[in-house]
Amino acid sequence: KLLNVSKLNPEQVQKNYEHLFKGNDKSVGGSFYLQSKVVRAKERLDEELRIQDQEDREKGQMPKT
Repeated sequence: KLLNVSKLNPEQVQKNYEHLFKGNDKSVGGSFYLQSKVVRAKERLDEELRIQDQEDREKGQMPKT
């Protein structure tokens, strides 16, 4: 929810992450606390994307019966 992504799309995750990370940069009056929350949210979504990719690869390797 923090990164405003409804479907796991790597490009959308990265785009929203960059926007929120830069917008919360302390040098432009942002909040380090919020910036750290954005980083943690992206890390979590990156892990979900990794798991999804691994599951997709495993499904592709399984023989169809």
